[in-house]
Amino acid sequence: MEEKKEFRSFVLQLKQFNPSWEAKDITNFLVQSENPPSYTTKNGLRLKIWRILKRNQVNDLPRSGAPRTTATNEYIQSVKLNLQLTKNASIRNVNRKLQQQGFNTSRTSVWRVKESLNLKWWKKETVQKLTTNQKLQRVFVAKQLRRKYGVRKEGKLYDWVYVLDTDFSGTFTLTPQSNKHNEGVYAEFKYDIPYELKTRSKEKFKKSVMLWGGISYQGLFPKGSPIFVDEWLNLVRPENSNRQKKMYFTGERYAKFIQSIVAEKANKEFDDLHVIFQDDQDRKQRMQVALNAVNHVFPNRIEPKDCAAKLADVWPIENVWGILKEKLQGQQYNNIEHLKTVIKNEWNQISVSLCRRMIDKIPQRLKLIIDEGGNQIQTY
Repeated sequence: MEEKKEFRSFVLQLKQFNPSWEAKDITNFLVQSENPPSYTTKNGLRLKIWRILKRNQVNDLPRSGAPRTTATNEYIQSVKLNLQLTKNASIRNVNRKLQQQGFNTSRTSVWRVKESLNLKWWKKETVQKLTTNQKLQRVFVAKQLRRKYGVRKEGKLYDWVYVLDTDFSGTFTLTPQSNKHNEGVYAEFKYDIPYELKTRSKEKFKKSVMLWGGISYQGLFPKGSPIFVDEWLNLVRPENSNRQKKMYFTGERYAKFIQSIVAEKANKEFDDLHVIFQDDQDRKQRMQVALNAVNHVFPNRIEPKDCAAKLADVWPIENVWGILKEKLQGQQYNNIEHLKTVIKNEWNQISVSLCRRMIDKIPQRLKLIIDEGGNQIQTY
């Protein structure tokens, strides 16, 4: 900056001593001097001198718009300190804090520094809420399961190949899930938008289905299709009950579910294969009548006391439901039967090799829980 001011001052002095000189005369004089200015072209130097003569002052002229902030090392470090790995930090909040600290800053300046530091905004992940006791229990159970069923596939003990991991799914709806904040239409005026584009219909009670299924080293269970819970509940509905009233699973119904349709399919698909049954920790599945039913159909099981912690992030059946949700996302279905047909098709697309890879990751997931002190894991 000082060199620029010295050059401007020298050019203006030459003009003062030689009033008749124009920009080209001063340019010729400087080019022929013993120490000419370092400019790429003579024309570029002449243009620079012409601007100096036109402005006729040494100091910078005030610029239009907001003054630019000087991104000093102190300023950059302050932005980094207030922005990086700080809860609820935003460009606006950081700019306000820096202004309170006396910095001549703007949101644009904070944004530039953020870009130069390669800081990216990451959305928070939704996880299940865990208390300290639950985290400790998760670590204890993870160690127990690794000790009982094995750690490495090549080791002497590796019983994960016999595990049948089962669970109920969430609901699959006829209408696709959508983010209402992303739904809109461009128009010059609001009254130009047709009613069909301007509105979104909302059902008070969405038609949906719930599934039950499992995953093992033999692939998905049952083969061909998961069990549609609504169909089975309608089969066991009392004759004189209200057909419009929705039925739910209870401990007694879960016991009957295991002893009937699940037992039938297990006998057909597993025959004499050694199977270690695992199911969810829901209250209805922990009632004595339900436990007795499972023990009758599956003599070998992962004991409830060995998986009493919240371990949904460990069991691969949750990944299966996630795969189906992703495949069906954004699609519209004509009716429930159409939805079920699509679910069956996607169910059959999940290969045995993929199921085995997911089963083999269980020991790794348990190790991650131990390493993370019981916190929920996101690596699958």
